[in-house]
Order: sequence, then C-alpha cells, then structure tokens
Amino acid sequence: MARTERGASAVEFAIILPVLLLVLGGIVDFGRYFFFQIQLTNAAREGARVAIAYPSPPDPTASINARVMAAAGGVPSAAVTPVAICSSGVTGYATVVVSAPFTWSVLGPAINMVGGTWVAPTAASTGVMRCPG
Repeated sequence: MARTERGASAVEFAIILPVLLLVLGGIVDFGRYFFFQIQLTNAAREGARVAIAYPSPPDPTASINARVMAAAGGVPSAAVTPVAICSSGVTGYATVVVSAPFTWSVLGPAINMVGGTWVAPTAASTGVMRCPG
C-alpha cells in the first residue's frame, strides 16, 4: 500500500502551492497598499500644515505641492488638490486632498490570468487643519 501512495504528497503539494503563493502575494500587496495609504495620509497632513503655517506666500499652491511631494516618498504619482487655503485674518479650515492610483503587483496579474478583472483603486487622503486667527 505504501508503494501506491508514494506520489500522493507531491500531488498534494502541487495542488496547494499556487494557493499558498497567492495568499503570500496577497499579504505583500495589501501591506504595500497600507504603506501607500499611510504615505498619502502623512503627505496630506503636511500639505495642510503648510497651508496654515504660511497663509499668504507668493504662490501657496506651489509651496503646498512641494511639501506634499517631499512627504509622499514612495508614492510616485501623487496628485495634490488644495481645496481650502488659509488667508491672513480668516478663520476656518485648510483642506488638502492627496490622491494616487495604486497598482496590485501580485493580485492584479493573478486575477487577470484566470480571466477576471480587478480595477486598480485610487487611494486618497484628506488633511484638514484649523486656520489660526
């Protein structure tokens, strides 16, 4: 009986290996996505901080964009939208929205291989800080 079951473990391993690799790839991809989201959140917070700290520089949008891009290390294509910027003597809130498309390294191609489609999400974060004054 041992002779007939000799290749059973190799067959079981061949069946379970792709599932195991897909689970490990999913863990890596979701870890990358969470890192991506944390970087965008920090970049939006830095942009809002610039919007309240320097209420009237010559070009506030350029200052905010520069600070956000410096803070968004690891996010190659971040787009910045300053929704509200503090003016001198105005009370309210400064709001900066940072977004970037995310591509799945392992899960996207794996889903495409079996004939499915998985749309790449756009990660976004909003930084809001109260204007001094």
